Amino acid sequence: MQTSIILATANARYGHTAFGLRWLHANLGPLRGHALIREFTIRDHAAHMAQTLLGYNPRLVGLGVYIWNIGLITETVRLIKTERPDVTVVVGGPEISHEYESTPLFSSADYLVRGEGELAFAGLAERLLAGQPPKEKVLYQPPDDLSRLRSPYDLYTDEDIARRTLYVESTRGCPYRCAFCLSSIEAGVREFPLEPFLADLEGLIERGARQFKFVDRTFNLRQARVESILQFFLARNIENVRLHFEIVPDRLTPATLELFAQFPGGVLHLEAGVQSINPETLDAVSRLQNVEKTIENLRFLRNQTGAIIHVDLIAGLPGENLESFGRGFDALAALRPHELQVGILKRLKGTPLARYHGPHKMSFRPDPPYDVIQTESINAGDIDRIKRFARYFDIYYNSGNFPQSCPQIWKDMASPFAAFMAFSDFVWEKTRQTHAFSLAQSAKLLFEFLVKRAGMGNEQAAALVETDFRRVPGRKDRLRLG
Repeated sequence: MQTSIILATANARYGHTAFGLRWLHANLGPLRGHALIREFTIRDHAAHMAQTLLGYNPRLVGLGVYIWNIGLITETVRLIKTERPDVTVVVGGPEISHEYESTPLFSSADYLVRGEGELAFAGLAERLLAGQPPKEKVLYQPPDDLSRLRSPYDLYTDEDIARRTLYVESTRGCPYRCAFCLSSIEAGVREFPLEPFLADLEGLIERGARQFKFVDRTFNLRQARVESILQFFLARNIENVRLHFEIVPDRLTPATLELFAQFPGGVLHLEAGVQSINPETLDAVSRLQNVEKTIENLRFLRNQTGAIIHVDLIAGLPGENLESFGRGFDALAALRPHELQVGILKRLKGTPLARYHGPHKMSFRPDPPYDVIQTESINAGDIDRIKRFARYFDIYYNSGNFPQSCPQIWKDMASPFAAFMAFSDFVWEKTRQTHAFSLAQSAKLLFEFLVKRAGMGNEQAAALVETDFRRVPGRKDRLRLG
């Protein structure tokens, strides 16, 4: 059967799967048999992508566009249209669905499908292949009843199941209106019919799937649904299963907390987007959050469950200066989350954040990932310091590579944020780099700081750092301290 439709994108890394493309493919109806999915990564070159896609001799190429791949996709489309102008190119995805009019990608593509594209793309493909192209270049279908969609989970291959992250979703949308988030654009939360969804999960489990990442923006929004999904997994007692959920910590009920506590250690990975604990900042970005309840529930999760706790903070939000951001970091660091991710505010296309440019004197970089440069509350120099802080904190803490020695940086210090910032400044002064650190180089820098700046004895610091360095059996790197 001839392949008429190619659905493609460039993932951030091989281990990711293009969930959106699978939704599009699953809902092509009679055209499903004429389509295939081709995935690349951002390490690929545009020429390779264009040549590969054109090698299938398609009539229609659909491309998923995201913040991490828009440059690569733009060049790929240019090459496709240069060599084969007769091939119809359709683009879609969050990075091209808003503020697209002046972009080179929109100019070179034939059509743009905005928003949720399953039904709109299927209708467009049918018209194009029937020789009835629509006159309008931009197509948009408002969010629809999710029960109309055919699920894509049978499109996960055996290799996907064995080696890659499997994305699943039980709901779409978010009830909140945070100004920095794309989820604030569409109102309301819609649910996929629960029984068919659980049947899809059962099918994946029977095929050997063990790692599930739920992309629901607010997994714990409705108690009855949460209980059904968690009890589904608990009842099966599956070995080596890993479940990722994005939670709203202040909405966790005692019943949900107790269900989380029933899972064996390491099964659950819970991501909590706290973002800020500054009341003025939360109010400025229209974020509803009970800070006290958030901290209380995160403390329970950390101390009373075996879940891996990941907490997010955002630097550069309106009204948040270096000192108040540091207080938020310290409050969350005291909970000892397994991962404390420091992110930099981004002005994603389409979000309401644009209205903050004037009142809060915010400026952003014009190119992806659209990081904030400065605000009235925090200057560009401090933003750059936090960026380095975030990178080094990933290397030393979030990676889990230095579990004994890294906490010594802030041991007995009033502010973990201030202590690690001093270490971050030290690493930057010594190296002038934020990437391409070997584990041995990272260990040596930590040892030197603990001895010279933190006042730890040479032998004690060496013992702690070397113990962490040797955690991986069979490591061949040579570490010389002192």
